Amino acid sequence: MAHSSTKIFDQRGVTLTELMVALVMGLATVAAVYSIHLIQVKQRVVQEDVMGMQQNARAAMDLMTREVRMAGYDPMGVNRDKNSSNDFLGVDYHPKELHIRSDLNGNGVLTDSNESIVFLHDASTMTLKRKVGRGGRQPVAGHIQSLVIRYFDGQGNVTGDATQIRMVELMLTAQTEHPDANYPKNDGHRTFTLRSRVVPRNLP
Repeated sequence: MAHSSTKIFDQRGVTLTELMVALVMGLATVAAVYSIHLIQVKQRVVQEDVMGMQQNARAAMDLMTREVRMAGYDPMGVNRDKNSSNDFLGVDYHPKELHIRSDLNGNGVLTDSNESIVFLHDASTMTLKRKVGRGGRQPVAGHIQSLVIRYFDGQGNVTGDATQIRMVELMLTAQTEHPDANYPKNDGHRTFTLRSRVVPRNLP
C-alpha cells in the first residue's frame, strides 16, 4: 500500500513594516520623478520665454532699421531744387522718439500717411509704438524696457543738429514676459539688448 506524503509550505504574509518601507520607497520615487518633471517644465517655460523675448526685440529692431534706411528718400529731388518751401528732413532730432520722413510715392509732396513715421517707447505700458502720419500710436512690440536713440554726423560725432544727422544708433532692450523665481535680477525678468547703427541711404 502506497503512502502519500503531504508537503507543507511556509507561506508567511508581508509584515506591516515591510509594507510601510515599500510604500515610503514608492512615494520617494514618485516624488523624485515629479520633481525632475517640474524642473524640466520650468526650464522649458523659461527657454520659450527667452526665445519669445529675443524674437520680439529682433522684429522690432528690424522694422525700425528698415524705416531708417529709407529716411530722406527724395526721388523728385525737392531737397535739391531752388524751392526751399517743400524741403524736408529725413531724420528729425528728438531725444526720445525716432522721427522719419520719406517721399515713398515719389510725388514730391510728403502728404501720404505712410511718409511720416514716429517710433516711441511708452514706459507706462512697456510698449514700443509706431505712429504713421496723423494716425494714432499703434503697438509694435510689448515688454520693451527701453529705447535709446543717438544721432551722429558725417564724421561720427554725436549731434543734436537735425541737418547734420547722417547715422542713427538704436538700442532696444526687451524683457521676458514672465518672471523667473530663480533669476535674482530685474524682479525675475531676463533682459535682451540689441544695438544697431543705421546709415540712411538717402541723406546727403
